[in-house]
Amino acid sequence: MSIPPLRPFLISLLFMVPALLRANPVQFDFLVEHDPEQNPFAREIWAEIETANEQRLRLPAFYDGENVWSVRTRATARGNYRFLRAEEWDGAGLRPLRVSLLSDNRLRVRDVDSLGPPIAIDPRSGRSFVRGDQRPYVPLGGNLPWAEPGTDPVEFYRESLQLFGQTGLNWTRIWMSHWGQLNLDWIEPQNGESPAPGWFDLDVARRWDRIVDFAENAGVYFQMVLQHHGQYSSTVNSDWGVNPWNAAVGGWLERPEDFFTDERARAITRDKFRYIAARWGYSSSVMAWELFNEVKWTDARRGDAASNAAVAVWHHEMARHLRRYDVHGHLVTTSDDDLMHPLWAAMDYYQPHLYASNMILGVQALAQPPAVIDRPVFYGEVGDDNMIGLTAEQRANGAAHVPMAWAGLFGITTQPAQLWYIDVLRNNDRWNEIAALAGFARTSGLLNTSFEHSTNPTVVGRDRVPWQIDPGHYWFRGPDPVIALDADGRESTELMGFRRILANAGDPAGEFPSRVTFNFRSPAGANAFVNVARISNRGGSLRITLNDRVVFDRAWPAATVDRPVPSDLILPFRLGYGDHTLVLENPSGPDWIDLAGLNLGLEVPALVATARHARGGSILWVRHRNQILSPAPDEELMPSSATVQLEKYPPGSWLVTWWDPVAGRTAGSTVIDHDGGTLAIRTPAITRHAAAWIQRAE
Repeated sequence: MSIPPLRPFLISLLFMVPALLRANPVQFDFLVEHDPEQNPFAREIWAEIETANEQRLRLPAFYDGENVWSVRTRATARGNYRFLRAEEWDGAGLRPLRVSLLSDNRLRVRDVDSLGPPIAIDPRSGRSFVRGDQRPYVPLGGNLPWAEPGTDPVEFYRESLQLFGQTGLNWTRIWMSHWGQLNLDWIEPQNGESPAPGWFDLDVARRWDRIVDFAENAGVYFQMVLQHHGQYSSTVNSDWGVNPWNAAVGGWLERPEDFFTDERARAITRDKFRYIAARWGYSSSVMAWELFNEVKWTDARRGDAASNAAVAVWHHEMARHLRRYDVHGHLVTTSDDDLMHPLWAAMDYYQPHLYASNMILGVQALAQPPAVIDRPVFYGEVGDDNMIGLTAEQRANGAAHVPMAWAGLFGITTQPAQLWYIDVLRNNDRWNEIAALAGFARTSGLLNTSFEHSTNPTVVGRDRVPWQIDPGHYWFRGPDPVIALDADGRESTELMGFRRILANAGDPAGEFPSRVTFNFRSPAGANAFVNVARISNRGGSLRITLNDRVVFDRAWPAATVDRPVPSDLILPFRLGYGDHTLVLENPSGPDWIDLAGLNLGLEVPALVATARHARGGSILWVRHRNQILSPAPDEELMPSSATVQLEKYPPGSWLVTWWDPVAGRTAGSTVIDHDGGTLAIRTPAITRHAAAWIQRAE
């Protein structure tokens, strides 16, 4: 079966999900006497209520204007909820507070909130998520960080979250950004005036009320991103120059780093986070409070050991603070790529981001070995920014996004990778491809089964293509890698160790690799070559060593007006039969070189496979090495078929069902009676990629 070309957008209609029975939050509003000179957002007021099943809850209250405070909780049971009392923290303890309720002290609840308690970590594994009813929760979706400037954010999220829910997507991230009109204490001038430090904008808060409602109605869980790196970075996506807290524009922080240590900044941030937990902590649609987007780009995180320690201390303080006020118990996370940084000790799950050169393989990999991962981990953002070889048209229409989303279902992370540019697909009439992926995730059992580990099965087939080794990462710190290549062409995640950038071996900092070593066996002689994409304008060097024999050695001097450094170089060398150790290194610099790839001159199967396994079966993804990202139309490409070998597979009758990732439907099934050992699965004819699931036949 050849996977057909794209069709008009129809498929999302197949994946409509029923509306959830969702009750409004249980809310009591009350008046509190208040000095107009006092900041109401700095007051810590609590209220105690009795639930319909006679449990007593002490809830943090939030200010909603005109001397009105409110408390909210979920409707967990039908019946009467009663307001009992209010108290205020005075620095030493809670004291009774005289209030006037704006309604009766008893509220009758007829409909229970069907979302249940918030998403939690599964205590049985510690590496997966569960819903309140203990069913597995697998996040699947993409980022909706902000509405474009000039558009109505409320309308944007109404439409976007509804579309996510209808498609079967259940996860997103939403930022408290000033340009997106969702920052409580920072308003862009064209949209109004920022509140005084320590005060929060109630129009923004009510905007968030609507967004939370939309998420609940759609059945979409989201990470509420409370801070972002640009606010406190002077170099990366910097907003520091217009940050209201910057002393240069009327604030009091002299440097971006001071945000993490200044007591006034920390006190206001604690008040803001308390307000957030009080106002939206009732909602289970909030999967997690994300303290920072890409804190790694802040000046403090990019600084010395002391400033890095301050970032970790801040994360511990704010996570502890949120957990004190979030009586409903949401998860807390942040986003940073160094999963060994001490800031993670206070987080519930890891959330790195990835913009690598080889994203198809990258989203299946992780810089840290799975054995050291002690909690859920998944890429909260993945994008094509650093992918080599994409045309301008492919970047514009998001051609790489769907393949990387498919690849992200099959990696060693505990959950799927999440697209950053998912809106590009909607804007280019490619949403049916995402709907097809969501259909596979649901139909295959991916969303309710624990697929505990992934493998790279051997593929055997007549159709063969040149063995091209693409670099994994772009600029990426770490030691010089040693990589073992499989002679059958399997693409292990170990290949991500091959970086595009080789730094000068003489650099005293030594943060980036300066050499890469490949060990492999060649079944025949071949003409191999290295492709050098660029050389730094300051100059660079490359030495190629094969089995301790130098086959290429050259240094390129710094560029001048009359002599620019060369680019797109093809550097050939000869391979013989047998075992080889191949070393590529930048021995003398003075600066970096950028490698586009290594071609070994050998041939490997055209198809490559990845599988994930559970106790009762597996899911399988098979792609064409050369055609998965080809800009050519499908009718100009040649489909290939092969046999995928799943090793050490249990005996029994196994039903293999193939899924068409374009049409979004099953594409044939086969029962295999298996005696145990290697399970051989014949693929259909595949033009770009296809997926399957394997389950016991009834």
